[in-house]
Amino acid sequence: MTSSQPALELRGVSKTFPGQRALAGVDFELRAGEVHALLGPNGSGKSTLIKILSGYHHADPGAEAWLFGEPLELGSHTAAHPLRFIHQDLGLVGQMDAVDNLALGGEYARRWWLSDRRERRVAAAKLARFGITMDVNAPVNSLTQAVQTMLALVRAVDGGLGRDGLLVLDEPTASLPAREVGVLFKLVREYQRQGGTVLYVTHRLAEVFEVADRVTVLRDGQRVATTEVGQLDHAGLVELIVGREVAAMVAEGHGQPTTSAVALEVDGLSGAGVVDVDLNVRHGEIVGVTGLVGSGYEDLLDLIFTGRGRHSGRIAVDGEPHVVKGALASIKARIAYAPSDRKRLSAISAWTVRENITLPAIGSSRLFRWLSERREARDTQAWMNRLDVRPQDPNRVFSALSGGNQQKVVLARWLRCGARVYLLEEPTNGVDVGAKATIYTALREVAADGAAVLLTSQDAEELAGTCDRVLVLRDGRVCAELSGVALTPDRVVAESVRSDPIDEWKQVAS
Repeated sequence: MTSSQPALELRGVSKTFPGQRALAGVDFELRAGEVHALLGPNGSGKSTLIKILSGYHHADPGAEAWLFGEPLELGSHTAAHPLRFIHQDLGLVGQMDAVDNLALGGEYARRWWLSDRRERRVAAAKLARFGITMDVNAPVNSLTQAVQTMLALVRAVDGGLGRDGLLVLDEPTASLPAREVGVLFKLVREYQRQGGTVLYVTHRLAEVFEVADRVTVLRDGQRVATTEVGQLDHAGLVELIVGREVAAMVAEGHGQPTTSAVALEVDGLSGAGVVDVDLNVRHGEIVGVTGLVGSGYEDLLDLIFTGRGRHSGRIAVDGEPHVVKGALASIKARIAYAPSDRKRLSAISAWTVRENITLPAIGSSRLFRWLSERREARDTQAWMNRLDVRPQDPNRVFSALSGGNQQKVVLARWLRCGARVYLLEEPTNGVDVGAKATIYTALREVAADGAAVLLTSQDAEELAGTCDRVLVLRDGRVCAELSGVALTPDRVVAESVRSDPIDEWKQVAS
């Protein structure tokens, strides 16, 4: 139950990086026993604030903080001990099983003498309390992202943090299907019922209205509002986040392809989680693919681009057979692919923005194909401007960008290549509501120039607003194709799960 007593108080928190002030005098108060949502556009300072709380960054001099009335030393790992964090990087050890990962940061059931059987039984019981059934002996890196997220959450609240603890959830549902979102909300509410306090960072506005008591919005490193969720509606919350009234955050789909010519044709493709899939995408067309996690939709684009795990099927680009022999062959065929795991698979985190954007197609008109740094920087800056990447610094290390700006860089690198076919997995995942419009516009422009776009997404509104057609996969097969007046968010959802996923997670969470 929410108390008027502050659980966390921050006064005058600022953080300056070379060439950028990420936070500017932020004041923030989190009441004991509440679920408090923290929102803001990508680059607004949310991640920086969380990293200061976790001890990863030091705040600029002059900041003050108190945790349950006691002074809190910002930037200290030991001082952050009463705080538990679930970051987008879950902090799990992939080679270890669930038993060992649950014990990390805590202890085993027995401290002096370990019984494998007992430890497995205790770990399974901890997970079962939150409706999670899994093989606790399996290496964590063999589990789905959704299961890994739930494992990290159970580890964070294992044994209870008590009334003097605080749980910080940073985009916890980014990879979760509807039912697991319901389990998460159930976990959060049970923790709150026991007196726990939660700071909840998300871009999914529907979750704010479902689980949060109050919301704070950051913009350009400053706190612009803190208000009761019950005093807001969706439009009002969007306006707070982007700083203006937004008439339409989704680009208009259902357009006419620029030509009837087929750019990408897939016949009888099977492998990984995909079974006998046929599809085609015409030049100038945006086609979406969706389904539940495990339906095969998340495997389709990698299968087309790399051919890993392919059993059978034929692929053609502009009518010419395309023999998939890995990524290089697909790039030469002018196919671009942006996986959803941008940190591991879509970019080189330690490289600069300039190097990441340039990498797939370096190019040069000079003798011996030497790369001109001046031309490279000028070219990179143009793409950063087009996608509104912030900060506007081509030499900024990729890993230092916010998640949404990383996604813009990944998209920019492939748009720059001038591909004829774009394969994009969850292109707006982790991107704030304002920046989504920039990405939608870029996709519509590249389609208008004659390219073909095949994208996957779990966002029904995004699919209905952006795509000309949507294919729904179930059990690895295409079970529905929606277009025209039939392409609505409700129909996308109904064909995916035969029920409304929002109702489903509400039912699970209640």
